[in-house]
Amino acid sequence: MKTYISLSLKLTIIVVAVSAAVIFSLTYYNIQEQSISFENIYVDKAKDVSAVLDVLWSETDSNNSIPNAISKIKQQNNDTIQYIHVFIKDQENLTLYHSTNASDYTNQHDKYVLLSINQSKIVKIMPSSERDEITVISPMNHSANFSGAYELFFSTDDAYHTLQQRSVNLLLISVVSLFVLIFSFLFLLRKTIVTPIIQFRDTAKIFGKGKLGTRIKLSSKDELGELADAFNTMAEDLQKSREKLEEYNKILERLIDRKDEFIGQLGHDLKNPLQPLIGLLPILVKQEKDPKMKEHLQVMNENAQYMKDLIFKTLKLAKLRTEKIDFDFKHISLKKLVDRVITTQKHFLEKNNIKIKENVNDSIQVYVDSLRLEEVFKNLITNAVKYTPDSGGKITISAEEKEKFVQIAIADTGIGMTEEQLSKIFDEFYRADSSTYGQESAGLGLSITKRIIEKHNGHIWAESKGPKKGSTFYFTLPKKGETNL
Repeated sequence: MKTYISLSLKLTIIVVAVSAAVIFSLTYYNIQEQSISFENIYVDKAKDVSAVLDVLWSETDSNNSIPNAISKIKQQNNDTIQYIHVFIKDQENLTLYHSTNASDYTNQHDKYVLLSINQSKIVKIMPSSERDEITVISPMNHSANFSGAYELFFSTDDAYHTLQQRSVNLLLISVVSLFVLIFSFLFLLRKTIVTPIIQFRDTAKIFGKGKLGTRIKLSSKDELGELADAFNTMAEDLQKSREKLEEYNKILERLIDRKDEFIGQLGHDLKNPLQPLIGLLPILVKQEKDPKMKEHLQVMNENAQYMKDLIFKTLKLAKLRTEKIDFDFKHISLKKLVDRVITTQKHFLEKNNIKIKENVNDSIQVYVDSLRLEEVFKNLITNAVKYTPDSGGKITISAEEKEKFVQIAIADTGIGMTEEQLSKIFDEFYRADSSTYGQESAGLGLSITKRIIEKHNGHIWAESKGPKKGSTFYFTLPKKGETNL
């Protein structure tokens, strides 16, 4: 079963995915920038402290002023600066000149201090799992005759707490912005796209049910508006075409009625003078002694009988088109009717060496005119025998109950049919193989059968796998209590 996913849901998923990716990418970038900004603040702080100390080195000869200045700077920045180390380089040796916390000193960072002094650049060491402070090493830049560096240790607790709080706030703003964006998009999407599409869908469904007067009411000045105008124009054209078609159908029905009236009148006019001839010719054939004359009379008699059959069937077909013929619908057992038909056709089947088999359940009931239905079975059995020229053929009658109707199948092992023959088999005066059966068939039996089935609100059709592969005729009948299929 195909899963239904609405257009609005698809577009919403796309917008949510894209918006979330963009917003959270920007948020991540902003957080990273803020983190870098915080780190740069510590670097700038270290530069300022280094500049102050460099000035003191240049202006004083007393080394006591440096420790005092460092202690004062430490006190003023006690919240951020944990401790300060001052290193002096003597040739290749590195000496800790002063420290606000000498007990915490290790030579772990000495290589970075030397790097800072040798390359005259600031070195930044980020927090690790062992130490949670930022270390900034700044080279000395003074006029004294020695070199050195300042190592400042900054506490990150307050800074990162502030950064974390800002990050949380930024994430909250991002989430709220995402929801606002989504709901705004959904509102605009439903108003400008989804609602018109739903209107198109509902109108198309109503239109498909034959209500061609339905129109799409859409005033938007965009592609959807143009599509609505095109749809409405198409609907108007179809409505006009249907009105013309209905008018032509009425004209055609009147012409068919006139044709049926003409055929009926013609049949009566032909039947009346033909009746005495049909009654007289068999007597003449029986009494005639001359073999040659007897043969001529026999041909005349056969043609007269054919004319009689043709006129009778033509009149019956004309009646079946009208409401003048009455049907006596009753609930009957289908199996009993089939058995009765097989019994009446037994001699005809044995004469043509055709075996017949029925497979109809006793419980199947149909709502039919039994006499008309017997005629249907006789016509189809006769047709099957005609087109099973080789002896030893077989006819199978079966029935299958559906939800509201019974489907009957009559299969034979005859000559089969082509696709072209199947498309014409129920046409009036059409014979599937006239070269073989000549005038024995008027080509009206199946047309009459079709009319009778249609009068039962049923449907009839034929199937064949091809020439010499037999044929199967299917038709439907209403079940007990069901009059509409």
